Parts: sequence; C-alpha cells; structure tokens
Amino acid sequence: MSSLTANLHNEPLTGVDNLLLNCVEIKQGESVLLVMEPEETAIYEEATGELIHRRINELGAHISVVRPDLISDPQAFPAPVIEKMLTVDHTLFLSRIGDYCRFHALQGTSSKTLCYARSTEMLNSAFAKICHRLMSKLLKKLEQELLAANKWHISCSLGTDIEGTFCWPSLRQGIDDEFSLQLFPVTTFKPVPGNTANGVVAISRWLLPGAAAKVDPATLSFDDVVNIEVQNGRMIAMGGPKTSVDRIDTYYDFVSNQLRVNRDRVHSWHAGINPFTEYLGNVDNNLEKWGAISFASPRYLHFHTCGDVPPGELAWSIFNPTVTIDGERFWHDGQFTWLQREDNHALLAGTEGGLSLLQTSRDIGV
Repeated sequence: MSSLTANLHNEPLTGVDNLLLNCVEIKQGESVLLVMEPEETAIYEEATGELIHRRINELGAHISVVRPDLISDPQAFPAPVIEKMLTVDHTLFLSRIGDYCRFHALQGTSSKTLCYARSTEMLNSAFAKICHRLMSKLLKKLEQELLAANKWHISCSLGTDIEGTFCWPSLRQGIDDEFSLQLFPVTTFKPVPGNTANGVVAISRWLLPGAAAKVDPATLSFDDVVNIEVQNGRMIAMGGPKTSVDRIDTYYDFVSNQLRVNRDRVHSWHAGINPFTEYLGNVDNNLEKWGAISFASPRYLHFHTCGDVPPGELAWSIFNPTVTIDGERFWHDGQFTWLQREDNHALLAGTEGGLSLLQTSRDIGV
C-alpha cells in the first residue's frame, strides 16, 4: 500500500510523509523550494534534508534547493529567496531563517512551512508522526476557545501566580500576532497578549532570546529563582537573591539599550501542545537548540518580553505550568489536560493513534 493510500485509509504515516502529504500537501507536478542552512553552520542533520529531498522526487514534484545565510533581522530576509518563493507552489524551511521570521509576513503565493524535526530520528519519532491533520484540527479548536474566553491564570511550583484577561486585537478589528508559516509538527498556539497581565512570574535557570541572537552574550544563566512582579503587562519589580536580581536587571538594561526596545514590556505568552516533544541531550550545552525544540512541550510555557514586537528579545521560562482558562484547567503540572475533555477525547479516538496524545508529556531535560 502506498503512503498516500495509507493516508486515505487513516493509517499512520511515516514522519516524512506526514510532513509532505498531510502538512505541505504536495501533489505530483508541483514545485517545491527547500530552504536549508549553510553547511558550515547547519544544525539540521544533513540526512534529514536528503530524506525529504528524495521523497519529494518520489512524489513526482519538482524541487530546488537554496542555502541562504542566517539572519538576525527579519527585515533582512534574502531577496534571492523571495524571488524563488514567487515562482513555486511550496516553500519548505529546514533552516532557522524560517523560525526567526515566524511572525514576519513573507512574500510569495507559495505555501510556507517550517519543519522543526532537525534529525531523521526526530522525523521518525512520534513527535513528527502524530497525524498533522488531527493536530491542526485540535489547534484550530483550541484557538477558537481561547478567542472566546475571558480570563487566564498561570501558576507553577516555583511560585508563578499571574492572571489576565484575553485582549485579542482581532476582537477590536485589529490583527493578532499570527504565525506566518505552518509549523511542523504542530507545536503551540498564537501568543496570548500580555497587556492585562498582573501578578508574579517566578523565573529560573536562564533568559533566552526570543528569536535570533542579536546581542553577545545571547543568553543569561543564573542560579536562583527570581520573582518578577508584573502590572498591566509591564515589569515593575524583581525579588530574590540580590546577585541574581542584579544580573538580570543589568542584562535587561544591556539588551534594551543595545536594541533600543521597550525594556519592561511583557508582550505575550504561550505553551506547548505536543506531548511527544522530547529533549535528551545536555541542556546547558546548547540552549538555542533546547529552546527551539522544547517550546513545543506542554511542560514548558514561555513569556515574550523586552520589546513591542513578537517574539520579544528575552523569553521567561516556566516549567510544568498549570494554566486555567475561565476556571477550567487546560494544562496541569506540565500536562495538556485539555485533551482529556470528553469532546476532545472523541476527536482523538477518531484518528488512528490519536489517543496516544493522552500519554504523559515526555522529558525535556529540565
């Protein structure tokens, strides 16, 4: 049975076919632009690109490959890539350039997809094999509920206790901060505006860049739990051991002065929804790699801060969060319990392998 036939019979696909058939939806005779990283700086396993390239050929599509340099500013998106995107049916990013531009409007009429499976192991794991169409349906349902909701509350075992009301711009004829590409696999929902956030966020371990590293050093590690008081979407105070508080305060000054951004803005937040997200390496060896994978996990919620444009310049990490929406727990201690609700359970049961999403969220190394 061919992969396409298996798909029509609702049987699980390989990760590469889940990407190409269920997500990108490539058809015979179409054209695909594969955007990869320069070989000398690539963090995507070369075999991943080779596997995807070979499968696109097998599907009877026409493929071209470009390897543009990485950028730190979405406004500097390379013009030659844009020119090629104007002439193809699909653009598939196996490059951080797609991740760095995920909130930036990209030109061209092609479909645009960013693949977060950076190795053949990830592409062949449950992380990438769970039916993309099911995950997309769940994502749409979740976002519709969040758009209709009134209040949110976030807590964690370290002391986070913060709440706000949903203030989506789209409800006032504005535009929400949407992703400009399809994300494969489905990882998280569009960020919830933080304008009305009030309370305390307990941060630990590190501050990470929101996207591409724009300053050096690009991350800040610290030893203690620091409590940040937020009022109406702005940082107003920090509490905790003086050494860590001073380091964080100084780093915020450094980043905001270097980049000339709104230092104290708490822009938005979102949490992961793919319980198969897993990180088995040494977290401290490559924080960029950890962050680019682990944000998809229900065990991880992050706030975008320091700047008025998503995803902000500095991210706060919240581990094993509990998130309550209008009194109902959607996440509980790092588990995406919204999936267990009767109506969502029925959606899972209707797709081969869907109920596996009810398993405990996998380890992300923290």
